[in-house]
This record gives sequence, structure tokens and C-alpha cells, in this order.
Amino acid sequence: MTKAIDCLIKIENDYSCKLYNSILDVNLDDWKQVCQTSDSNVYMDIGFLLTIEKTMAGFSKFWYVIFYDQNGNPSACTSLSTFKADLGVVASKGTKEFITHVRRLLPSFLYLNVLFCGLPISIGKNHLIFVENANQELIIKLLDSIMNTIAAKEKTKLIIYKEFNSQECNQLDALLQLNYLKAESLPMHSFKAKFANFSEYCAALKSHYRNDIKRSKRKFEKAGLRVVQLKDTEKILQIYTPEMHQLYEAVVQKSENQLETLPITFFRELAIYFSGQLLFTLVYKDDKIVAFNCSLCTQSSVHYLFCRLDYSLNAESDLYFNLMYAALDEALKQNVSKIDFGQTADTFKARLGSYQTPLYMYIKGTEFLLNWIIRKSFNILFPNPVLVPSYNIYKQYPIAAKYLINISQ
Repeated sequence: MTKAIDCLIKIENDYSCKLYNSILDVNLDDWKQVCQTSDSNVYMDIGFLLTIEKTMAGFSKFWYVIFYDQNGNPSACTSLSTFKADLGVVASKGTKEFITHVRRLLPSFLYLNVLFCGLPISIGKNHLIFVENANQELIIKLLDSIMNTIAAKEKTKLIIYKEFNSQECNQLDALLQLNYLKAESLPMHSFKAKFANFSEYCAALKSHYRNDIKRSKRKFEKAGLRVVQLKDTEKILQIYTPEMHQLYEAVVQKSENQLETLPITFFRELAIYFSGQLLFTLVYKDDKIVAFNCSLCTQSSVHYLFCRLDYSLNAESDLYFNLMYAALDEALKQNVSKIDFGQTADTFKARLGSYQTPLYMYIKGTEFLLNWIIRKSFNILFPNPVLVPSYNIYKQYPIAAKYLINISQ
């Protein structure tokens, strides 16, 4: 029998909900019934949520909610979490420099306990799913009531719903009537996977884009680097050592937009649960791993999760560019329709042929004074990101197989 918290709430006799403290306690049939309606359900998969819950329990709390209509049919579900977040994570470069100076005197400046509708992890996806024909506005009001109760109990300073695309915001904008502010997050970069591999992709490029890739690959080879692709779970567990994880941690500490630092157990647990679906693109210098990209593969898409590298080698070898080329090659070979490149590195990803999807979040302070400060400094803390233009990188005629160009030549 599932262990729902004693929180069965009704609004106008239309919707009720059940709240759980662990994903292991939810009614799995009801949860899956809702999640199967979403193309982002890999991030609401029981295994993904359990991995986050197990490996981040030391600094986050988690709740899971299923909403039911008046006939008892599951209509929506979501995951909630607490986390101590940096309020300046998406601020402008100048604002971040100011925050850094202040933190020399006040180390905890703008680090606030937050209750998220979503997970404390930077993946550019939200964790709120509705079935078709659900009364989303009513469910959102019910959800906000639940989150206000949890925020008061946990003494969190902010409530944040993240990260929603423009279409999803049509319903989420109901939060604006509940004292929330709407801010732009970092956009998601996605790629239409219409090529069988990287060579075919390169053959479709205009010459100067293809030549840029050739120059980068020559630098990579001259530096004595090599690529290894891994999907075998046992081999991933062998290579993902504390030494390799230090590479991840070193880059996170320098990142301007990273929300969290994930423990080594997260990657290892993820590899175990998503056996055969987790793809590591590795770059070696001699016998040492100097860069990696971690992707999650589904039947229809590949999701880049985390990319880390030794930046001291970047200038001489174009390490980041070549890591992305190798990751794209292997992602294309998965025979999917879409590849999510993730957030950040906007110009480079646009030059690869990606398209951007703006994402939004909704923010509310739980105290009057903090809410007032956020409103007054809103444009400073949450500036609208500048979207990079699309690049016309492809030739204007169909590419026949006999004209495919081998990029290694």
C-alpha cells in the first residue's frame, strides 16, 4: 500500500491530490499514466527521480504530487524539491562580478533556500505534466497552495517553478495572478537529427563551416588526443572514478550558470539504472581522460546532460569543439529525430545548426521584504538572455551519397 502523506485536498469538488515523500511510495501506475503523455517523460522516469532522490538527499528534500479529477482519474503529476540556490545564477556578467565582490565579505550573499517545482538540477526541462483536457489553471492553483504550505514548513525564502517553454507558459501564466514574477531562463539548444553520422552532416555544410571543423580536427590530432565512445554500463563504472569526477567538480566551480554540484554517486547510479542508454563520449590524452560528455539516449532523442573538460588543453587542441563533434557523431548514430544540446555556449551551438527554445521560470519570495527586493532588482538579477541568430550553415541543394565528403581527408 502506498504511503501518501495525509494531504488530500479538494477544490470545488473538482480535483484532489496525493502528496508523497519518496518516489518509491507513489502509485506507480497513476504516475506512469500521466507521464506517458509527455515527450519529456525521461526526466519524470521513476529511475531518474530515484537517482536524484538517493544521491542528493544530503542537501535536498523531495515531494511528489499526483492530482486526480472528480472521477478519480490521474490528471497531472509533479516533483518538488528544496535546494540552497544562488539567486544570481542567471544574472549578467557585471552583476555577477558585483555579487562576487560582496561575497568576499558576506559569503552567503544571495544564497537562498528555495522550493522548486522541479528538481535541483540544470537540465532545461520542467517536471510538471498534465494529461489532455485537464483543467490546468485549477491544478496550478491547487499546486501553489501545496507549495506555499511546504515553503512555510521548510522555511524556504523563494518558490520557483522552472523551466517552461512559451506554449507551456500559456497556462503557467496563471501564476502571475498569484504574486509571481516571470523571468527568462537560459534557452535550450536542440538539433534536428536528419543525418546518419557526422561525416554526412559535414558534407551538407557550406565550405567555410566545413573547413572550420577540419582545422579544429587537425589541432585535435596534432595534440595527440583520441576519442572513445562508451555505452557499456560496466565499462562506464570502471572509468568513472573519483579522479574523473574531479574533472567535473573543477569545471563546475568555474561555471557561471551552474545550479548544483552533483556527487559521483549520481553518475554511477544513473549508469546502472539507464543501462545501455547512458552514453559517455570520452577524450583521452595518453591514458588520462581530459574531457567527457554525458548523454541520455531515448527512442526518439538524445539529451546532453553534462560536459566537462580540462580547459588548459582547449587552446592548443580545440578540445571543447572536438568533444562536441564526437558527441554529435555518436548521437546521430542513435537514429533519433532530435538531439538536445543543452543550455549555454549559445553561439557555438547555433553554428552547429541548433535552434533555440526560450525557457521561463516563475519566482515568488515567501516574505514581504524579500519579495519587494526581488521586484525592485528584478531586471538586474534576471536580465533577458540575448538569443543568438540562426546560422545558414547548409548548402542549398540535396546531398547525394556520392558527393559525401570524408571529413578526415
